[in-house]
Amino acid sequence: MRLTLDDEATLCSVEILAEAVEMAFVPGILELRTLRDSLNEALRTRSPAAVRLAYSAFSRVDRDFRDKIAHHALQLAALRRHSAGPMHIGGGAPPRRADRGIDEPRRA
Repeated sequence: MRLTLDDEATLCSVEILAEAVEMAFVPGILELRTLRDSLNEALRTRSPAAVRLAYSAFSRVDRDFRDKIAHHALQLAALRRHSAGPMHIGGGAPPRRADRGIDEPRRA
C-alpha cells in the first residue's frame, strides 16, 4: 500500500487531523507531541515515510485521546464540507439548474 499526500483529499484529511490534534493537545503528553510533530512533518514533506510515522504515532496515542481527536476531526471535516459547497466529482460540468431546459442555448 502506497501512502502519499499527492492528492487534495488526502492532504485535506491530514490537515484536518493535524488541526484536531491541536484542539485536543495537552502539554506534557509525549505521544500527543509526537503525533503533532509527525503530522506536521507529513504535511511539510509529503513523503510516504512521514505518513507512515504519523499513522504509527496516532496508533500509540491513548484511546481516550484518539476518540477526542477523531471527534474534533469529524466536526472540522463537516465544517469544511459545509463551507466548501457542493463537490463536483470527476471534474465534469456542474449539475444543470432545474429551471434550465436541455435545449436552452448556452451563453458564451
